[in-house]
Amino acid sequence: MFGETAIGYQAEDMDVGNSPCCTSGNRKVLRIGCALLPKKVSRYLTKSMQRIASSRGVELVLLDHTKPLVDQGEYDAIVHKLRPNKDWERNLHEYITARPGVKVIDSLAGIRIVHNRATMLLPLREHPDGITLQKPYSRNGRGGYNIARIQSPTQVEITEGMSLAEAQTRLRLAGLTPPLLVKPLWTDGREGSHGLAVLHDMAAMGKVLQGGVSSSLKPPLVVQQFVDHGGVLFKVYVLGVRTVVCLRPSLGDSHLGREERRAGVQSLPRISCKSSYAKGSPEDKLSAGIIYDTAAAGGRFSSPSDFDCGSDGVRGSGRLESWGRVHQGAVSAPDLSPQRPPPEQLLHPSAPPEWVTSALAGTLRDKLGLQLFNFDMICPADQPSPHERLYYVVDINYFPGVDKIPDFEHIFVDFLTATCEGDLECGGDRALAPADAGQTDTEMAGGEDAVSSVSSDKGDVGRLLMVGADAPAPAAPPPAPAGTTTWGPLEQHS
Repeated sequence: MFGETAIGYQAEDMDVGNSPCCTSGNRKVLRIGCALLPKKVSRYLTKSMQRIASSRGVELVLLDHTKPLVDQGEYDAIVHKLRPNKDWERNLHEYITARPGVKVIDSLAGIRIVHNRATMLLPLREHPDGITLQKPYSRNGRGGYNIARIQSPTQVEITEGMSLAEAQTRLRLAGLTPPLLVKPLWTDGREGSHGLAVLHDMAAMGKVLQGGVSSSLKPPLVVQQFVDHGGVLFKVYVLGVRTVVCLRPSLGDSHLGREERRAGVQSLPRISCKSSYAKGSPEDKLSAGIIYDTAAAGGRFSSPSDFDCGSDGVRGSGRLESWGRVHQGAVSAPDLSPQRPPPEQLLHPSAPPEWVTSALAGTLRDKLGLQLFNFDMICPADQPSPHERLYYVVDINYFPGVDKIPDFEHIFVDFLTATCEGDLECGGDRALAPADAGQTDTEMAGGEDAVSSVSSDKGDVGRLLMVGADAPAPAAPPPAPAGTTTWGPLEQHS
């Protein structure tokens, strides 16, 4: 099966993937090697994906990551999603050394950063105010807010062997107060990576430390401040310069219960995972489609303020109007009518506008050195002013479940084609340096560029972020406040 292009077809229909990149007539066939987890193989290398890729002159080849890549042919690009594996990292490094022209999706250094919750949100903590974005050509009081600040919730790392007293002291010193979210430290696909619990009182921390909440929740962990956000989050998929924004259910009163009855620690399901809900359920309908896609005809806003929380600064004042406008295009949406109103979650904070998500995606792309990832955004209920909007990024994931996006095959092939044709800068020899064979899991998450030595509390992340980046982040223009990035119309940056 490995080294064969038409995954799922009979053997006689397959081409062995050990030949050089070739041409069909005058058209070059782009060969892309795929080193994927088994669950990704079954979801991405399907007959439908193969047909669409073939129609675009793209050949997808399943690689055997346990064998030398240099013996498996020539590729224009390699896309990989595997669990941390030192042998694979060395294998990949040897391949790009032998064939330096190959594009690699994505940088090992960048992947290590987002595989560890102690480091994944560091780009949001470089400046005390987080990442500040300014809408160009706007005036206060006109067209909704014109400044967006994106921060990360305060969080504390709980290490193995930490005592209850130490953990409680660390939480208090950080200013954390219940309810608090408890998450595994590692997000690299190992067992328990998706565990989640809510801590309602500090006394219950002992149960967490003992692993008594669930098998997937035991130190090392991060404890993150819960931010009231109306039970809805916005999942922003980034594929190169393209962003696709989807709505998802999130932690709200329906999961937390009545405030006076909240106590102890409560294990939670994967609330924001679309596949967690029965088909046709309210949560499934809420997750049914794309809010907007920066590259989709009909999926663009008529103006950047379409998704304001209201020009008067009142949260949700434009909520139903915004929902209607965005879904007049070709994007998927639930069937809504006066007799069938939108789910309750849509009456909560509105989605961030396109200028915010596109600018933030570009900033994270530059800082992390990643091209294929997503981030989860929430809009807190308490906002600073009518002319400024505060958002939080609570998670960043490498090579997420893009297959949950409607029409994902075309979107994914478009991304791969753009990568191969040179529109995107991917990888690099230093960014792809393998981890040392003697490293621990923690050291491997940081790689051999001293990532693990950078404090996650002080925001000194320049060294860490530049490890996986192919170019410095763009400097903020002089007129903007410190820490602010001003972005022009999207067309100028795509």
